[in-house]
Amino acid sequence: MARYRGGVLGFFWSMLNPLLLLLVYATVFRLVFAPRADVRPYALFLFAGVLVWGFVSSALLDAAETFRANGPLLRKTTAAPEVFPTVAVLARFAHLALALPVLAAAVALAAARGSVHPNGSAAEFPLVVLLLATAVLGMALVVSALSVHFGDVRDLLGNLLTLAFFVTPVLYPIDAAPERLRRLLWLNPFTSFFVGIHESVFYFRPVRAEIWAGMVGVAALSVAIGGAVFERLRDSIAEEA
Repeated sequence: MARYRGGVLGFFWSMLNPLLLLLVYATVFRLVFAPRADVRPYALFLFAGVLVWGFVSSALLDAAETFRANGPLLRKTTAAPEVFPTVAVLARFAHLALALPVLAAAVALAAARGSVHPNGSAAEFPLVVLLLATAVLGMALVVSALSVHFGDVRDLLGNLLTLAFFVTPVLYPIDAAPERLRRLLWLNPFTSFFVGIHESVFYFRPVRAEIWAGMVGVAALSVAIGGAVFERLRDSIAEEA
């Protein structure tokens, strides 16, 4: 990978970074923070969510920069412009895929200690992540096209992603939120995905049908809107990049 060129460990950082992150979480939340009894080991719960959220945020931020960073290449190539945000998302997805063995090892370790009890429900996790990646691709098409015309998009996106991180059940289970706020959290397009992630690789429960419906609906709507916005702005992208 180009991002690791020149480094001693190269692409192994894709596995080392999440491993170090897991060690930090395991230490801090074991010694400092006492989670709810039904969310243990909390480090594993948090790690699963934060690992995938890292893909979401980095893919969208990369997509917001892709045309400004590759403007000369865009004007010289005959490739369709949607290739650029797609590659940005796929590169971050590959980065996530390289980190998943660390998550699998963490699950195996927790299972060996009797903290979790993996079963066939874990097999649903890849499909949840693929649906999330599809939704992120649709969003990436929007932000990449808009960022060409509006230079503030990346800064605005960074702040929105920070807000989204806290109103998405990444750090906490959805049922830990107050009842009056829980309905609002379900309006967040990312909520169903992260509920599905925790259901499949932490609680090891089959993802409920309504959660699947929410994920498929968000992914389909995201791609439809992303494609429409991108098509509308396509002709001016190369000129403005």
